[in-house]
Amino acid sequence: MTQATAMAAPSIVNSWSEWGTLELVCVGTAEGMCYPDDTPSYPWHKGPSNLRSYIRSISGLRPRHRIKLAQAQLDNLTELLRAESIVVANLTDEIFDEDVEQFLIRRQTSIIDNSQTDNDGNNNINNNDNKIIQKNKIDVCRPVNSSEEPLSFNHQLSTPHFKCQYQFGLACPRDILITFGDTVLEVPTSLHTRYFESKYYKPLLYSLWKQDSNMKWIQPPKPTCSLTKMFHDIDYWEKVDTRDFNKSIFVNSGYKTNLNENEIAFDAADIIRMGKDVFYKKCASANNQGLHWLRRTFPRLRFHMMHFPTDGSYHLDVSLVPLRPPASGSHGIILLNQNYPPLANEMKLFTDNDWRPVWAPLYSTGDVPPLALCTGNLNTNLLSLSEDCVMIE
Repeated sequence: MTQATAMAAPSIVNSWSEWGTLELVCVGTAEGMCYPDDTPSYPWHKGPSNLRSYIRSISGLRPRHRIKLAQAQLDNLTELLRAESIVVANLTDEIFDEDVEQFLIRRQTSIIDNSQTDNDGNNNINNNDNKIIQKNKIDVCRPVNSSEEPLSFNHQLSTPHFKCQYQFGLACPRDILITFGDTVLEVPTSLHTRYFESKYYKPLLYSLWKQDSNMKWIQPPKPTCSLTKMFHDIDYWEKVDTRDFNKSIFVNSGYKTNLNENEIAFDAADIIRMGKDVFYKKCASANNQGLHWLRRTFPRLRFHMMHFPTDGSYHLDVSLVPLRPPASGSHGIILLNQNYPPLANEMKLFTDNDWRPVWAPLYSTGDVPPLALCTGNLNTNLLSLSEDCVMIE
């Protein structure tokens, strides 16, 4: 390969926004998942304080029948994506056996007129229902188990700074990895139970690395997650109920969480990408040091801090969801969670730039069982296949 040819090599890793046309996606797995230990940054188990000790007592490997049900849902998601003309593979090496130039042709979603005409050339049906969306080809990867043993996360982790009996699992790659253009970033999570989670994605990342000479792969300084150095109070969540924290303590303390500023910490899902503008949620898993590191590392991007007075828990992707950018003759659309409204002055940046805020409907029920590791607000968690098509649960 000549130097000129090498310089012209196309990029495989190239993603700048949450709504861009999706060509390659990683779907997680439920295999081996556990009810994890609580961590000082934010408790996994949010039940009433009088039930918390009981709930913690049953931490560990999830019942096999529940794992099978969850895996069936993820497999169904993969099948739905495959129905959109998707190739499913465990490693990107399998995908890129095809001609890489063909793979990298940027496919645009298009409208196909499916109306029928009679012998005189007239449309039999004259409405927009006859126009269907031509879907793009998306490639789907799954985490790879490099060992012959089944995936399992019920073994103890031990570092010089903490011990953890159970890990979380691999259901949510969105929380651990994020892409800025041609750069894949492994995040510095503050959660003990997810401390080594990114290592399970190494086969996938190395496969991309070998195929794409333009790809960059970085990680901030890995936090120690030291119980005494990284958190204000290791017993904080024994004293504070998460409902009271989100309702009043978080905002009244000046958006202070149990995570201090001694080390860099954030999750990928604390970030929403909108081209050169990137939004970062100050919360239980993301501190100010994390934002400082991102600004210094990506000086050409504009990072904006977001505050949600009624939600100090981790992650931004259920609170602020950009669906499509402004275009000639139409506003951009950004979906907001009614339970987690952002500060009005921070929304001004969107409205001043032709983004139309839309309140998502409330969930049908907010009741969740004590062992649930999520909330009813996941009704705003969705996957954009393009600015014209989203996948919702």
